[in-house]
Amino acid sequence: MDFLLGNPFSSPVGQRIEKATDGSLQSEDWALNMEICDIINETEEGPKDALRAVKKRIVGNKNFHEVMLALTVLDGTSRPSRS
Repeated sequence: MDFLLGNPFSSPVGQRIEKATDGSLQSEDWALNMEICDIINETEEGPKDALRAVKKRIVGNKNFHEVMLALTVLDGTSRPSRS
């Protein structure tokens, strides 16, 4: 359960998820979302760190726009890779 402790936005993928789900964005940043997918697929800690960051953005968040951006990131990361 140690992975649940600490700032979920402190990891490389967490930092990108924080940026990709920022409420000030007008729309999705697909280049950033693809970068998040690459980190998840290429690093051992990526999936766990991404899950923590997305969960932090969704659970208890009253900013609908941030939640929708987080769900978009989540949807993009759940698609099978084309490689």
